[in-house]
Amino acid sequence: MWIVGLQCAFQVLISFTSAQFVGLTIAGVTFITIAGSLIYPTIELGANYLNEFYGLKISRTSVNAQLVCRVVTSIVLGFLFLLPGATGYEQNHSEFLNLNKIVPRIAAASIFATWITGLVMVYVYDAVRARTGDGMLWLRAVCANVVSMFVNSLLFVIAAFAFVLPIHILVNMVAVQILFKFIDSFLELGFLYGLREMKARGLLVHNGTELAAPASAT
Repeated sequence: MWIVGLQCAFQVLISFTSAQFVGLTIAGVTFITIAGSLIYPTIELGANYLNEFYGLKISRTSVNAQLVCRVVTSIVLGFLFLLPGATGYEQNHSEFLNLNKIVPRIAAASIFATWITGLVMVYVYDAVRARTGDGMLWLRAVCANVVSMFVNSLLFVIAAFAFVLPIHILVNMVAVQILFKFIDSFLELGFLYGLREMKARGLLVHNGTELAAPASAT
């Protein structure tokens, strides 16, 4: 439950930080991306963790729970936009609206992209495990991440910024998001292998018994 809760919290954080553009210079080349895209790998990590140790159904439920969380928080945020400003604080109200005017489209794009991506990730991870068994953890993690990173980057950037930013900027954003998510996929392998080693040593328990990886649900 706390893993799912953290994923939902990061989803909300992604909505707001995605309104911030950042420039990252690599080998003398500046790539433009949004701050929220640098947080998204934490969602991928949680999804693969749940899938590896609890199975497809639990991981898929987490993806749907994140969708509900994002929709509810977006509705609440929309309600806050409609509230009248207090007398004497008109500038504060105007600044609040200006600060968040780009958020609704980004939030909608992010909700759609992360939900689809989450489902793609859990099904790819489970499909690879169904064919390779308990071995080759690296293969299912990398496959799930690589497929999902392309889906997420393309869906989100196009849905959030198409017809707003030039084509070359959109391509630049997709490229840098894929790059950072690709790097993160290898960092995630260390995390997953570490947890599997803890499980093998009996350090991961569930209801007093060793936590075993579930059989494929496909």
